Parts: sequence; C-alpha cells; structure tokens
Amino acid sequence: MHVIDDRRTTTVHRAGLVRHAGPLPAVDPVRLDGVPVTAPVPTAVALIVSAPVHVAAVAVDAAVRARVIEPSRLAEELPLGPARGSARAQLVLSALDERHESPGESFTAIRLVEIGAPATIPQHEFVLPDGRRDRVDFWLPSRGVVVEFDGKQKYRDPTMIGTSDPAEVLWREKVREDRIRSRPEVRAVIRVTWWHLVEPDRLRALFRAHGVRL
Repeated sequence: MHVIDDRRTTTVHRAGLVRHAGPLPAVDPVRLDGVPVTAPVPTAVALIVSAPVHVAAVAVDAAVRARVIEPSRLAEELPLGPARGSARAQLVLSALDERHESPGESFTAIRLVEIGAPATIPQHEFVLPDGRRDRVDFWLPSRGVVVEFDGKQKYRDPTMIGTSDPAEVLWREKVREDRIRSRPEVRAVIRVTWWHLVEPDRLRALFRAHGVRL
C-alpha cells in the first residue's frame, strides 16, 4: 500500500506499507466509494517518480489507453533534470502510447525503451497485395524487426478467440506469421512472453538469439 504523509521528508518502506513524503497532490472532486482520491495526473506523477519504471509504465499506459491522461499534459507536470526522478520520468514518458492494446504490450514497450531499441511503431499494418492487412504489435523499421507480445490468453481466452478451436487459432497465427516473415523488409519476428519481460537482460538475450544486437 502507498500513502502520502505530508509530515515526512523522506520515503519509508515498512511491512508492505510505503509512506511517501509530501506534499499531498490535488484530490479529485469526485470521491471513489466515499474516499477522496488523487487526480489522474498527480497520481501518475507520483507513480513515475517512486515505483519501478515498468510498474509505473504499465499503470500509466492504461490511463493513456483509456484516454484519462494525455501524455502531453503529463509531460508538463513531470520533474525536469536534475530534479529527483527526472531521468525515470522521461524513460516512462517515451514508452507511453494509446495504441498499446494490453498490459503485456505496455510492459513490452517500456522494456524495449530500457534495452535501447530504436524507434518503434505500435500496431503497424503490413498491407497484402489483395488489400488484406496483417497488424503487428511493434515494428522496428530501422532493424526490420517485428515484435509480438505472446500471452497464452491469445490462444485460449474465450473473450479473444470466441468459439474457435484453440488449435485452429494457433494454425491461423502460424500462417499469419509466415506471411509476415515472407515480406522483404522483415528480417525477424520476435515473440516476447511474460518470462522475457521479467528482466531486461532476458529480452536482450532474446534479441541476440534472433541475430539482432541493440
């Protein structure tokens, strides 16, 4: 649990409770279940300067995706160098994009920034000769690399596959990937799982295994 104590000058971690130093951010005029809550932008700023970058990025990206927070508005409130948290603030800000469609994609985005990946285009579409489109999670045009976040739910969650047989879903995904790999501009298709995202070095190793050095 995280609380803000305007009587403190330092942040203290103790027994699952994190007491952040004040001042208190602005509160939203609307209460949540009767409890006054901090407004979205101050909450995002507090997360960015205090939480691990991947935790902050996933949480704040969800607000960006829901259009609760505008990155440009958030940028105005983030600390600037050499203030505490300014470096991590710019790191998180560079990974935010409303085109990310899931927490897994948000997690992948911040890790790509952390490992020094070049400019990345989320939800890029490759157009087929017949007009059909193959959309990928991330496209790194300068390296010719497609990055796909690959969670198990893609193949077995009824809300995602409907009434389709999981084996058929897997087959369609294979055929789709074959189409993408056949394109002359695509050098590699890299599938990222939760395991690869736990540590940045795991993601770096995955890229190296595909012959891509960052």
